[in-house]
Amino acid sequence: MSYWNRIFSKIGRFIVNILLILITFSYAMFQGGFVSWFLFYTLIPFLLYSLVLNFIPVRIEEVKREIHPTKLVRGDGASVTIHFKNKTWFPLAFVTVREIGLKDDIVAKSKGCSNIFFAGFKRSFHWTYEIPELERGVIEFSTLQFTFTDFFGWTVRHKFVDVKQKVIVYPKITEMKYRQFQRHIDQGGVLAPFAFLKDTTLVSSVRNYQAGDRFSWIHWKSFAKDETLRTKDFEVRQSHEVMLVLDATVKRHFEEVVELAASVLQTIVKNHGEVSFFIAGDEQVFYPQLKQSQFGNIMKQLSLVEASDSKNIEWILTREGKTLDSFMLLFTGELTESLRNFFMNHSKKTKGIICFVLSSQQEIGQAREEFFNVTIIPITKERFSDVFTEVIKP
Repeated sequence: MSYWNRIFSKIGRFIVNILLILITFSYAMFQGGFVSWFLFYTLIPFLLYSLVLNFIPVRIEEVKREIHPTKLVRGDGASVTIHFKNKTWFPLAFVTVREIGLKDDIVAKSKGCSNIFFAGFKRSFHWTYEIPELERGVIEFSTLQFTFTDFFGWTVRHKFVDVKQKVIVYPKITEMKYRQFQRHIDQGGVLAPFAFLKDTTLVSSVRNYQAGDRFSWIHWKSFAKDETLRTKDFEVRQSHEVMLVLDATVKRHFEEVVELAASVLQTIVKNHGEVSFFIAGDEQVFYPQLKQSQFGNIMKQLSLVEASDSKNIEWILTREGKTLDSFMLLFTGELTESLRNFFMNHSKKTKGIICFVLSSQQEIGQAREEFFNVTIIPITKERFSDVFTEVIKP
């Protein structure tokens, strides 16, 4: 209701109150008799109360909202408790309080997000309502509307109190048993970690110089002794870094895709694995060499991310080349044509790809596929906990 509509409504109700007093008094004066005056004296307290209610200052203070539990994940229910104090000197008949500004879907499934109180001289009030089966995202609580009425609804007043509050609903995390990923080399039977790096700070030995060795690796002390070129040989260490990619260009099964990516990410971080994270969608978000201290920020990002089919996943993955020099875990809700094109055209540049395609129980009949440098694994929500131990097999 607009400001001017509220003003006209208030003026109209005030005029109705005055007219009712005049009409009942006139009826008693001209009609006379016990019945007429009894009717007048019966109605006059309610009419005067309604009239005074138009002018008294209403004081509602110490309004606060408590939400339990403090951390929410998708599928949880939230309990919301509203507290307020009525410090109005005039006794109030009825006070109705309701949340305004909530999304329609939350209002539709919430139980009791408005309540009515018979106030009188009572000062402290509270009530609790439930919001079941929360969806991932942010719930924004905005304003509480207090409505004051007389006994018959002749006078209605409103007071709005801003109690702004945001609650993040995180993706649901599935506990998983961790195991490092391995891949086949050149389709052979030898298993090897997916990346090897030379640690140039640790010299393990010295060998004869070979064509192609870096100039900076020459061991000059031995050359000074016998004028024979020798090269430093460094310690080779295994790097288990993984690039996790969330495909946010597909809306199908997207909630489950986010939950699987979040669960795998948490498992790797908890076990001190080396991992980078990339969200491929309308807005690209990249976390290189993720640290445990950054995990909270990523979970907030995963709570807000939305899927959009307006982008091409192949173009996103190849535009800056962030993903082309890593062992990749890719999570998607559908094996689109653009994703297949990426596998065909660019997968050989990577150190291997495992693509999880979220499927329903009816679709899980699709077989596991392996081609180029890619393993495609259909997976249902029921198998999330087995990702490291059963689903991913060498």
